[in-house]
Amino acid sequence: MKARYLFLALTSAFLILPGLSHGQGRPQDGAARGSIGGTVLDAETAEPIASATVGLWRAADSSLVTGTITEQDGRFRLEGIRSGRYYVTVSFVGYATETIPDVAVEPGNLQIDLGTIRLVTDTQVLDEVEVAAERTPMQIQIDRTVYNVADAPVAIGGTATNVLETIPSIDVDVDGNISLRGSGNVAVLINGRPAPVSSEFIAAYLRQLPAGSIDRVEVIPNPSARYEPEGMAGIINIVLKQEAELGLGGTVVAGGDSRGGYNASGTFTYGRGPLNLALTYGFRQEKGGGGGSSFRINRYTDPLTYFDQDEDENEDETSHLVSLSGDYQLSARTTLNASAQAGFRNETQQEFTNFLVLDDAQSPFQHNRRLTVEGREGWNADFRLGLTHSFSGVSTRRAGGGGGGGFRGGRWGGFGGRGPAPSPGNNGSSHTLSIEARFDASANNNEDLFTERLGDSGDLLERQNAYTDREDQEFSLQIDYVRPLGPFRLEAGYKGDLESLYSDLYAESAEGEEPLTPDEGLINTFDYDQQIHAAYLQLARQWGALGVQAGLRAELANTTFTLQNTNESFDNDYQSLFPSAFLTYKISETTTLRASYSRRINRPRTWSLNPFPSFDDPLNIRVGNPSLQPEYIDAFELGYVQFTPWGSFTLTPYYRRTTNVIRFYQQVRDDGVTVRTFGNFATSSSSGVELITSLDARALLDGLSGYVSFEGFRMVTDGSNVDATFQNNAFGWGGRLNLSYGLGDVFGLGGDLDLQATVRYRAPMDTEQGRMGSFSWTDVALRQELLRGRASLTLRARDVLGTAGFRGIIDQPDLYNEFTREFGAQSVGLTFTYSFGQADRQNRRPMQRPEEGGGDFQPVEMD
Repeated sequence: MKARYLFLALTSAFLILPGLSHGQGRPQDGAARGSIGGTVLDAETAEPIASATVGLWRAADSSLVTGTITEQDGRFRLEGIRSGRYYVTVSFVGYATETIPDVAVEPGNLQIDLGTIRLVTDTQVLDEVEVAAERTPMQIQIDRTVYNVADAPVAIGGTATNVLETIPSIDVDVDGNISLRGSGNVAVLINGRPAPVSSEFIAAYLRQLPAGSIDRVEVIPNPSARYEPEGMAGIINIVLKQEAELGLGGTVVAGGDSRGGYNASGTFTYGRGPLNLALTYGFRQEKGGGGGSSFRINRYTDPLTYFDQDEDENEDETSHLVSLSGDYQLSARTTLNASAQAGFRNETQQEFTNFLVLDDAQSPFQHNRRLTVEGREGWNADFRLGLTHSFSGVSTRRAGGGGGGGFRGGRWGGFGGRGPAPSPGNNGSSHTLSIEARFDASANNNEDLFTERLGDSGDLLERQNAYTDREDQEFSLQIDYVRPLGPFRLEAGYKGDLESLYSDLYAESAEGEEPLTPDEGLINTFDYDQQIHAAYLQLARQWGALGVQAGLRAELANTTFTLQNTNESFDNDYQSLFPSAFLTYKISETTTLRASYSRRINRPRTWSLNPFPSFDDPLNIRVGNPSLQPEYIDAFELGYVQFTPWGSFTLTPYYRRTTNVIRFYQQVRDDGVTVRTFGNFATSSSSGVELITSLDARALLDGLSGYVSFEGFRMVTDGSNVDATFQNNAFGWGGRLNLSYGLGDVFGLGGDLDLQATVRYRAPMDTEQGRMGSFSWTDVALRQELLRGRASLTLRARDVLGTAGFRGIIDQPDLYNEFTREFGAQSVGLTFTYSFGQADRQNRRPMQRPEEGGGDFQPVEMD
């Protein structure tokens, strides 16, 4: 086997070197030269094969003329070819070599397109090197890392939140909020587009989205100028399954857990002729609980006083999500696509809180009990209509027919990022126009009822009710244009967003048994409008092993909001430029270097602007800051990617500098109430390194696959412009392990038994006001395939060690606070999955939608 690898490596080197030495330009003798191009695909899956070796041989004497390797999308081009007769060979490890005979370059036929070349699996080589048929769990691409989670046992029967919990670099807190590399300023995309809910409700939306509908997760830590600049830590793109097979197929899932929750979902697909349709429905009933504690020393009083608090909560949530998407090929050049999605949720939560106030000798002198009953109802809807047109006369269809799906399961898969991308079988055409209109709407009604009693006697002290109605609407229009421009690839586009938000709060309270009366100082109507207009331009070019891409996005934002009850109005208009640059250098077929820079923005969220207080806890209130400004970040990254016989290794040093940093901090009023609010700290910088090692199945240990990640970073924050004590210089680190092991057909049930474990750990770290404790979480899952892979039964245990939670300390001159939070996440769940029709094929692939994409950088070809 080693000898065969050595032979293939030497052959590749001899094929590539002559191409570099002969040059690609016009010869000195002035004779016209030709070119030969094509696209290499897997014959079975119709996916592009990257790094395949292409050789050009002279027909007369079989001497080698030149050679090259295919790009990420399987395309190749040999240029500077003299007139003559040749034959072409295409080879790649694990595939039989394909030979194209009788290739004639002659006047009048200088530009030769070999079309699609399909490589067939070499059975003998497969037996020798044990190439896996399934997709690798992690793929390294030029601007992102792709995690294939479609078959992850730990996520089956769960939600999108459970899937993200298994991904390196991503953290999910108790409320479902997402952070990337320790930063919560991350943009979440669905199929390359913004999620169909506002950022305040993204956590709730991800808890509605069934894990079984997700094909892969793309982590883009440093996005280019073509992407919207929100998301300081980068972008998480969740790509949903879109089956590409003809006929009718689908997958149904049903399960439950030990806490009393249950779920059911189904995905159904249909393709016939020019029409493709996909329908998904998911239902979820979730029950949970948790709690926490807080011990506080009020240092502003003399003598000191102490405050002790503990809390228990129970939560019951029901949600429905339905979506319908499809595309229709109007002609060979034009495809129309549309989608509609609606989600509904209903949540009830009860919190029991005990307050104990102690004197300077820590003897209790006041004990209160507070019951909070929260009821939340909401819905969200998303409608999209798009058109993609190819000017090259090649089909715009991304799936169906003979082309198949478009995602490469090997090392360097994927097409361009969000926007038009070439599809398999279209010979690499990249002159396209894409237009999409989108409308989002959501509404949420909250009812919060608070009752406070004396702890000993149970006498009623106070009642308070708060009712909130919120409506949010957003319309956007996006235009993306991609074409070759000489030796470059040009990308340009426009994005316009109009957003309107209306929030109405009514509050009433009473002491004891007195009638409820309006709280005039707390009643609030919040009206918010925002317009953003942006245009971007991006150029890319490939010089052999070197790839370069540079872009610039210009943006104009107009923001205004009013507090109708106080007749206050706040305007914030600003212009921004967002440059980006990428460099990649392919040292060899297995080693790549990359570098990138981008500038991004984090806009204040509406709840962080609204100055009216929260009602959850009268002694710990949250208020917004209407003067908050957006924060900007300049991000630099280097990357080293090495593929090995046992998987891959990625080393990524990075540096980020943020100005106008938005931070959440706490202070204490003279009456002892803790106020949590937001401010713009002066600067913050973060420098660190991330290491990710992936393990390929059967490379080290037969059946073992997964990844191990580690990150260490230093964060320096200067918030002295807000408070002289708000400064920090701290080191943090963490790691993650996600391993799967195939045990084979242990029980003779016609399918394999797989074991998967996920472990997360975050070390303690200093903050601007104190210190956060460590965090750890462990999940384990067993999946038994049934009915020859058409069905499966998965047993999943979450937080098996009961460690999910955290501790923290705030240590300031006027306040000392120790607090804990327990997630109450321990549970055992059982899920059954069944696939039917065309969708039950084990090697099925997702449909390549125009907006999904894989890598952001494209090699350039002349049209």
